[in-house]
Amino acid sequence: MRERAPASFRRAEETDPLPIQAARFAAMPAFDAAVRAYIAGMTGFRRSNRVVNKLISYHARWRLAGYLLYLHADRERFGPEGGATYGNLLEMCSRPPEISPRVLKTMLALLQFTGFVKARRNSGDRRSKIYQPTPRMQDFMRPWLCYATGTLDILEPAMRRARLWQDDPSFVDRFLVSSGRAHETAKPLAERMPEWVAFFGARDGAGAVLLPVMLADLDGTPVPRRAELAKTFGVSKTQVTRILQLGEMQGYFVLDDAGVPAATELLRVTFGKWVATELAFYAQHMQPAAPLPARTSALS
Repeated sequence: MRERAPASFRRAEETDPLPIQAARFAAMPAFDAAVRAYIAGMTGFRRSNRVVNKLISYHARWRLAGYLLYLHADRERFGPEGGATYGNLLEMCSRPPEISPRVLKTMLALLQFTGFVKARRNSGDRRSKIYQPTPRMQDFMRPWLCYATGTLDILEPAMRRARLWQDDPSFVDRFLVSSGRAHETAKPLAERMPEWVAFFGARDGAGAVLLPVMLADLDGTPVPRRAELAKTFGVSKTQVTRILQLGEMQGYFVLDDAGVPAATELLRVTFGKWVATELAFYAQHMQPAAPLPARTSALS
Protein backbone atom coordinates (compact mmCIF):
# COMPACT_ATOMS: atom_id res chain seq x y z
CA MET A 1 0.00 0.00 0.00
CA ARG A 2 1.39 3.38 -0.99
CA GLU A 3 1.99 5.76 1.92
CA ARG A 4 0.40 9.18 1.79
CA ALA A 5 2.35 12.33 2.55
CA PRO A 6 1.08 14.68 5.29
CA ALA A 7 -1.68 17.06 4.18
CA SER A 8 0.60 20.07 4.64
CA PHE A 9 2.81 18.66 1.89
CA ARG A 10 0.02 17.61 -0.44
CA ARG A 11 -1.17 21.20 -0.73
CA ALA A 12 2.08 22.18 -2.50
CA GLU A 13 1.81 23.36 -6.06
CA GLU A 14 2.59 20.61 -8.51
CA THR A 15 4.61 22.99 -10.66
CA ASP A 16 7.23 23.34 -7.92
CA PRO A 17 9.42 20.21 -7.76
CA LEU A 18 10.90 20.89 -4.32
CA PRO A 19 7.74 20.41 -2.19
CA ILE A 20 6.94 17.31 -4.24
CA GLN A 21 10.33 15.89 -3.34
CA ALA A 22 9.85 16.93 0.30
CA ALA A 23 6.48 15.15 0.38
CA ARG A 24 8.08 12.02 -1.04
CA PHE A 25 10.78 12.09 1.64
CA ALA A 26 8.26 12.66 4.45
CA ALA A 27 6.23 9.62 3.33
CA MET A 28 9.21 7.25 3.36
CA PRO A 29 9.46 4.61 6.12
CA ALA A 30 13.08 5.72 6.66
CA PHE A 31 12.11 9.35 7.32
CA ASP A 32 12.16 9.01 11.13
CA ALA A 33 15.70 7.64 10.93
CA ALA A 34 16.63 10.53 8.64
CA VAL A 35 15.19 13.03 11.14
CA ARG A 36 17.31 11.50 13.92
CA ALA A 37 20.39 11.67 11.72
CA TYR A 38 19.56 15.28 10.84
CA ILE A 39 19.26 16.21 14.54
CA ALA A 40 22.52 14.46 15.41
CA GLY A 41 24.36 16.04 12.48
CA MET A 42 23.01 19.52 13.07
CA THR A 43 23.77 19.27 16.80
CA GLY A 44 27.34 18.24 16.05
CA PHE A 45 27.62 21.05 13.51
CA ARG A 46 26.49 23.64 16.04
CA ARG A 47 28.67 22.21 18.82
CA SER A 48 31.79 21.97 16.65
CA ASN A 49 32.77 25.58 17.20
CA ARG A 50 31.33 28.50 19.18
CA VAL A 51 31.98 30.83 16.24
CA VAL A 52 30.16 28.44 13.90
CA ASN A 53 27.18 28.33 16.26
CA LYS A 54 27.00 32.13 16.32
CA LEU A 55 27.45 32.26 12.57
CA ILE A 56 24.43 30.06 11.86
CA SER A 57 22.27 31.09 14.84
CA TYR A 58 20.45 33.53 12.56
CA HIS A 59 19.15 32.21 9.26
CA ALA A 60 20.10 35.46 7.48
CA ARG A 61 23.75 35.01 8.49
CA TRP A 62 23.77 31.46 7.22
CA ARG A 63 22.24 32.54 3.92
CA LEU A 64 24.88 35.25 3.58
CA ALA A 65 27.64 32.69 4.05
CA GLY A 66 25.96 30.58 1.38
CA TYR A 67 25.77 33.53 -1.02
CA LEU A 68 29.47 34.21 -0.56
CA LEU A 69 30.38 30.57 -1.13
CA TYR A 70 28.24 30.46 -4.27
CA LEU A 71 29.70 33.66 -5.75
CA HIS A 72 33.21 32.38 -5.11
CA ALA A 73 32.43 28.98 -6.68
CA ASP A 74 30.73 30.26 -9.85
CA ARG A 75 33.94 30.93 -11.76
CA GLU A 76 32.23 30.07 -15.04
CA ARG A 77 30.12 33.20 -14.62
CA PHE A 78 32.52 35.50 -12.73
CA GLY A 79 36.02 34.42 -13.75
CA PRO A 80 38.90 32.68 -11.94
CA GLU A 81 38.78 34.94 -8.85
CA GLY A 82 35.09 34.30 -8.30
CA GLY A 83 32.43 36.96 -7.91
CA ALA A 84 32.07 37.53 -4.16
CA THR A 85 32.24 41.32 -4.29
CA TYR A 86 30.24 43.60 -2.03
CA GLY A 87 28.11 44.67 -5.01
CA ASN A 88 27.23 41.11 -6.02
CA LEU A 89 26.48 40.15 -2.42
CA LEU A 90 24.28 43.22 -1.99
CA GLU A 91 22.37 42.31 -5.16
CA MET A 92 21.68 38.80 -3.85
CA CYS A 93 20.65 40.22 -0.48
CA SER A 94 18.15 42.54 -2.17
CA ARG A 95 16.06 39.61 -3.41
CA PRO A 96 13.33 38.34 -1.08
CA PRO A 97 13.71 37.60 1.74
CA GLU A 98 15.88 40.72 1.91
CA ILE A 99 18.99 41.09 4.07
CA SER A 100 19.85 44.68 4.96
CA PRO A 101 23.14 46.34 3.93
CA ARG A 102 23.93 46.79 7.64
CA VAL A 103 23.69 43.03 8.27
CA LEU A 104 25.79 42.37 5.16
CA LYS A 105 28.56 44.74 6.28
CA THR A 106 28.51 43.33 9.82
CA MET A 107 28.68 39.77 8.52
CA LEU A 108 31.59 40.52 6.17
CA ALA A 109 33.48 42.13 9.05
CA LEU A 110 32.72 39.13 11.28
CA LEU A 111 33.85 36.63 8.64
CA GLN A 112 37.12 38.50 8.15
CA PHE A 113 37.75 38.96 11.87
CA THR A 114 37.20 35.26 12.57
CA GLY A 115 39.39 34.19 9.64
CA PHE A 116 36.64 32.61 7.54
CA VAL A 117 37.26 34.88 4.54
CA LYS A 118 40.01 37.14 3.26
CA ALA A 119 39.57 40.24 1.13
CA ARG A 120 41.78 41.09 -1.83
CA ARG A 121 41.66 43.70 -4.55
CA ASN A 122 39.73 42.75 -7.66
CA SER A 123 42.27 42.42 -10.47
CA GLY A 124 39.61 43.54 -12.94
CA ASP A 125 38.58 46.59 -10.89
CA ARG A 126 41.06 47.79 -8.28
CA ARG A 127 38.35 49.90 -6.64
CA SER A 128 36.50 46.81 -5.40
CA LYS A 129 37.40 43.88 -3.15
CA ILE A 130 36.78 40.20 -3.72
CA TYR A 131 35.99 38.11 -0.64
CA GLN A 132 37.42 34.60 -0.78
CA PRO A 133 36.89 31.68 1.62
CA THR A 134 39.89 30.55 3.67
CA PRO A 135 40.73 26.98 4.73
CA ARG A 136 38.85 27.74 7.95
CA MET A 137 35.69 28.28 5.90
CA GLN A 138 36.31 24.91 4.24
CA ASP A 139 36.47 23.38 7.73
CA PHE A 140 33.14 25.08 8.50
CA MET A 141 31.59 23.41 5.45
CA ARG A 142 32.81 19.90 6.29
CA PRO A 143 30.34 19.00 9.11
CA TRP A 144 27.54 20.73 7.18
CA LEU A 145 28.11 18.62 4.05
CA CYS A 146 28.70 15.54 6.18
CA TYR A 147 25.27 15.62 7.83
CA ALA A 148 23.53 16.69 4.61
CA THR A 149 24.96 13.90 2.45
CA GLY A 150 24.78 11.29 5.20
CA THR A 151 21.13 12.02 5.94
CA LEU A 152 20.22 11.95 2.26
CA ASP A 153 21.90 8.56 1.94
CA ILE A 154 19.35 7.19 4.42
CA LEU A 155 16.53 8.25 2.10
CA GLU A 156 18.22 7.72 -1.27
CA PRO A 157 21.04 5.22 -0.66
CA ALA A 158 21.49 4.48 -4.36
CA MET A 159 22.66 8.07 -4.95
CA ARG A 160 25.63 7.57 -2.58
CA ARG A 161 26.03 11.30 -2.02
CA ALA A 162 28.44 10.89 0.90
CA ARG A 163 30.73 8.93 -1.42
CA LEU A 164 30.31 11.55 -4.14
CA TRP A 165 31.33 14.25 -1.67
CA GLN A 166 34.44 12.30 -0.72
CA ASP A 167 35.49 11.16 -4.20
CA ASP A 168 34.33 13.86 -6.63
CA PRO A 169 36.50 17.01 -6.38
CA SER A 170 33.90 19.09 -8.23
CA PHE A 171 30.94 17.96 -6.09
CA VAL A 172 31.01 20.88 -3.64
CA ASP A 173 31.38 23.61 -6.27
CA ARG A 174 28.68 21.96 -8.37
CA PHE A 175 26.31 22.02 -5.38
CA LEU A 176 27.14 25.64 -4.54
CA VAL A 177 26.69 26.83 -8.12
CA SER A 178 23.44 24.92 -8.67
CA SER A 179 21.87 26.10 -5.40
CA GLY A 180 23.22 29.64 -5.78
CA ARG A 181 21.88 30.11 -9.30
CA ALA A 182 18.52 28.72 -8.18
CA HIS A 183 18.25 31.69 -5.83
CA GLU A 184 17.60 33.83 -8.91
CA THR A 185 14.67 31.78 -10.14
CA ALA A 186 13.29 29.49 -7.40
CA LYS A 187 11.45 30.24 -4.17
CA PRO A 188 14.04 30.43 -1.35
CA LEU A 189 13.86 28.05 1.60
CA ALA A 190 13.23 30.92 4.02
CA GLU A 191 10.08 31.91 2.10
CA ARG A 192 8.67 28.40 2.07
CA MET A 193 8.15 28.38 5.85
CA PRO A 194 8.36 32.05 6.90
CA GLU A 195 6.74 31.61 10.34
CA TRP A 196 9.18 28.82 11.19
CA VAL A 197 12.19 30.88 10.10
CA ALA A 198 10.84 33.97 11.89
CA PHE A 199 10.98 32.11 15.20
CA PHE A 200 13.72 29.48 14.97
CA GLY A 201 15.89 31.32 12.45
CA ALA A 202 15.72 34.83 13.88
CA ARG A 203 16.45 34.27 17.60
CA ASP A 204 19.93 33.52 18.86
CA GLY A 205 19.94 29.94 20.14
CA ALA A 206 16.36 29.02 19.19
CA GLY A 207 17.35 26.69 16.36
CA ALA A 208 19.87 24.98 18.62
CA VAL A 209 17.62 24.53 21.68
CA LEU A 210 14.99 23.00 19.42
CA LEU A 211 17.21 20.02 18.53
CA PRO A 212 17.50 18.24 21.92
CA VAL A 213 13.81 18.88 22.58
CA MET A 214 12.90 17.09 19.35
CA LEU A 215 15.38 14.27 19.97
CA ALA A 216 13.92 13.69 23.43
CA ASP A 217 10.44 13.64 21.90
CA LEU A 218 11.47 11.06 19.29
CA ASP A 219 13.30 8.81 21.74
CA GLY A 220 11.07 9.27 24.79
CA THR A 221 13.99 10.50 26.90
CA PRO A 222 14.27 13.49 29.27
CA VAL A 223 15.16 16.89 27.86
CA PRO A 224 18.54 18.11 29.16
CA ARG A 225 18.46 20.78 31.86
CA ARG A 226 18.53 24.41 30.78
CA ALA A 227 22.04 24.87 32.18
CA GLU A 228 23.25 21.94 30.06
CA LEU A 229 21.54 23.32 26.96
CA ALA A 230 23.14 26.71 27.54
CA LYS A 231 26.60 25.20 27.96
CA THR A 232 26.22 22.91 24.94
CA PHE A 233 25.31 25.67 22.51
CA GLY A 234 27.18 28.63 23.97
CA VAL A 235 24.17 30.68 25.05
CA SER A 236 23.07 31.87 28.48
CA LYS A 237 20.61 30.06 30.69
CA THR A 238 18.46 33.19 30.55
CA GLN A 239 18.38 32.95 26.74
CA VAL A 240 17.30 29.32 26.91
CA THR A 241 14.52 30.19 29.36
CA ARG A 242 13.30 33.03 27.18
CA ILE A 243 13.33 30.88 24.03
CA LEU A 244 11.24 28.21 25.76
CA GLN A 245 8.78 30.78 27.10
CA LEU A 246 8.35 32.44 23.71
CA GLY A 247 8.09 29.01 22.07
CA GLU A 248 5.29 28.10 24.46
CA MET A 249 3.46 31.29 23.48
CA GLN A 250 3.83 30.31 19.80
CA GLY A 251 2.51 26.81 20.48
CA TYR A 252 5.79 24.97 19.84
CA PHE A 253 6.52 23.87 23.43
CA VAL A 254 4.59 22.88 26.54
CA LEU A 255 6.38 23.70 29.80
CA ASP A 256 5.73 21.84 33.04
CA ASP A 257 5.80 23.45 36.49
CA ALA A 258 9.59 23.19 36.55
CA GLY A 259 9.93 24.83 33.13
CA VAL A 260 10.95 21.60 31.37
CA PRO A 261 9.79 21.70 27.73
CA ALA A 262 8.02 19.09 25.67
CA ALA A 263 7.26 19.20 21.95
CA THR A 264 3.72 19.95 20.83
CA GLU A 265 2.04 18.44 17.79
CA LEU A 266 2.58 21.75 16.00
CA LEU A 267 6.33 21.47 16.58
CA ARG A 268 6.42 17.84 15.43
CA VAL A 269 4.59 18.64 12.19
CA THR A 270 6.45 21.84 11.34
CA PHE A 271 9.87 20.45 12.26
CA GLY A 272 9.25 17.40 10.07
CA LYS A 273 8.17 19.64 7.23
CA TRP A 274 11.27 21.84 7.61
CA VAL A 275 13.63 18.85 7.65
CA ALA A 276 11.98 17.29 4.60
CA THR A 277 12.08 20.61 2.74
CA GLU A 278 15.73 21.28 3.57
CA LEU A 279 16.71 17.75 2.54
CA ALA A 280 14.73 18.09 -0.69
CA PHE A 281 16.68 21.27 -1.43
CA TYR A 282 19.98 19.45 -0.90
CA ALA A 283 18.82 16.50 -2.99
CA GLN A 284 17.85 18.81 -5.83
CA HIS A 285 21.30 20.40 -6.00
CA MET A 286 23.63 17.59 -4.84
CA GLN A 287 23.76 15.68 -8.09
CA PRO A 288 26.40 13.65 -9.94
CA ALA A 289 28.28 15.36 -12.73
CA ALA A 290 26.49 15.27 -16.06
CA PRO A 291 28.00 12.67 -18.40
CA LEU A 292 30.28 14.03 -21.07
CA PRO A 293 28.77 14.02 -24.57
CA ALA A 294 29.83 11.04 -26.63
CA ARG A 295 32.49 11.76 -29.21
CA THR A 296 31.47 11.26 -32.79
CA SER A 297 33.84 9.52 -35.12
CA ALA A 298 35.39 11.62 -37.87
CA LEU A 299 34.38 8.88 -40.30
CA SER A 300 30.72 8.85 -39.30
